[in-house]
Amino acid sequence: MPQNEPIMKLCLRTFGCQMNKRDSEIILSMLADDGYVRVDREDDADVILFNTCCVRAHAEQRVYSRMQQLAKLKGRRPELILGIGGCMAQKEGHRIVERLPHVDLVFGTGVLYELPELLRRAIADGGPVIAVDERTRPMRSQAEFGLRERGVRAWISIGEGCDNRCAYCVVPMVRGPERSKPPELILDEVRCAIERGYTEIFLLGQNVNSYGHDLVSAPDFAGLLELVNEVPGVRRIRFTTSHPKDMSPRLVEVIRDLPRVCEHLHLPVQSGSSRILALMNRGYARGDYLDKIELVRSAVPDIGLTTDVIVGFPGETEDDFDETRSLLEQVRFDTAYIFKFSPRDGTSGEALPNSVPQHIIVHRHRMLLEIEKEISRVRMGELVGTKQEVLVEELCKQEPEYIVGRTRSYRVVRVRSDGAQVGDEVEVDVTGVRGWTLYGTRVKDTPRGVSARTCARVIIDS
Repeated sequence: MPQNEPIMKLCLRTFGCQMNKRDSEIILSMLADDGYVRVDREDDADVILFNTCCVRAHAEQRVYSRMQQLAKLKGRRPELILGIGGCMAQKEGHRIVERLPHVDLVFGTGVLYELPELLRRAIADGGPVIAVDERTRPMRSQAEFGLRERGVRAWISIGEGCDNRCAYCVVPMVRGPERSKPPELILDEVRCAIERGYTEIFLLGQNVNSYGHDLVSAPDFAGLLELVNEVPGVRRIRFTTSHPKDMSPRLVEVIRDLPRVCEHLHLPVQSGSSRILALMNRGYARGDYLDKIELVRSAVPDIGLTTDVIVGFPGETEDDFDETRSLLEQVRFDTAYIFKFSPRDGTSGEALPNSVPQHIIVHRHRMLLEIEKEISRVRMGELVGTKQEVLVEELCKQEPEYIVGRTRSYRVVRVRSDGAQVGDEVEVDVTGVRGWTLYGTRVKDTPRGVSARTCARVIIDS
């Protein structure tokens, strides 16, 4: 932004997954370079942007509702710029301004890097500017976008889009086909994140397990993890999301063997019924999924396992639902994220017959939530009396004498700081559970930048 122009104040709201969070970091970084200053209050902003999700109808309706509430603010301040971007913008396009005529800018997923210029057009022309087309986002290093959220964790995208056609999912339509980012670009981003003080690398993709299939002479995902593991300064590595049909035995070996890859796996099952899984076009059956779980737990017994489940998919009978319920009880996930089926325009699931009545969906959803709540409570209790490596992520706002961090298996822990700072890794003796948080006492100091797991290996080797 030219120096003679006034400073513009930006308020950004993010809806959706970790990919959206990373896109929001890019938005903030680009606009900071263009002279914008971020503010938290919408009333203080010159520009208000929503970065959106459209995986479920509820997410879309929430955005429409929130943006409609801003119509009064726009009426008082006509110069205020309102914009909607991300997956919902890509999907809805012109329909957004038809429903919300006070919106000045709609920008899809493929034009993210053009946002500064699009905003300049919206400000100059008074809107609406609608930039939604079939272009896919260019593959480039995002290391230049240095502005990230505070903390120890750096989100790093390893690709864009998805080639799977799950019957309930709109992502391939709004993010495009799967495109893997070249490994040299990913490693460049990892190094830059480490230089800026981040020590936990979180790799993102719609399906990380199929990474590299579209590149020449590129590693597979397990090989990419090996490369990231070798970058100096990396303390922990996490990733999401894994598709069960593409999870290889070699990936399990990497989780077991690489010291910086955390013992945590998010593996969405979606249903415990093979019949429903076939209707969903998931590419595996119940038995295949259970075999993967057995493989993982045999190699990494203390792994933290989380999953996604959809209830009420068209055609789901009581027997199908019982299959899902029994799978949760058999696997005993640390956490299961349970969602009601949400029909999405353009997906094959939307046109399927035998829709499940809403009151049955609500009942089944509530039942699974209760089952998983009890399983998770028991799983949390099993950690009492164990020692856990905790990476400190923040100082506790509610209890200033405590620090908050996560175990390698992704459990939240609070412990008295005793001098520990954000970014330290400490060993904790877990003494209790309160809600969904573990509490404990510090066992010993761990040298900064070296994990307790590494220390233990050094002691054994010596």
